[in-house]
Amino acid sequence: MVRIIATLLAFAPIFAMANQQGCTGNTSMCPNSQDGVSSTYLQCNSWTQQYVTMSCPSGQVCYANPNSPGTVMCGLPNTGGQGKCTGNTAKCTAPGQTGAYLQCENWSGQYVSASCPAGLKCYNNDSNTGVYCN
Repeated sequence: MVRIIATLLAFAPIFAMANQQGCTGNTSMCPNSQDGVSSTYLQCNSWTQQYVTMSCPSGQVCYANPNSPGTVMCGLPNTGGQGKCTGNTAKCTAPGQTGAYLQCENWSGQYVSASCPAGLKCYNNDSNTGVYCN
């Protein structure tokens, strides 16, 4: 009995590694490929070719990086993974379809969710730096 348990314990790390998803290079992904949910992300350890769990900075969640496929970035919840921003910029999430938009928050340099007054839809301005509701 002891020999069977010792054998199973010796092979446990191999079985665990077989269940982990392999990776290459500097790839990363959000757990379960879900944006804006988890405060952790999976970063490829190129030496072991296995993902390891990493943490976003406090108060931030994981998003797929729209500027670098196969990588992630951490951002404030409800920002849609839009990344860093500067100034008083804003952009509609679905121009002319809904009233939802993202407004740059100067102090954090991150987009936050906002919305037009009830019944109005969001439109990007001509320079694509701001929005108006109509």
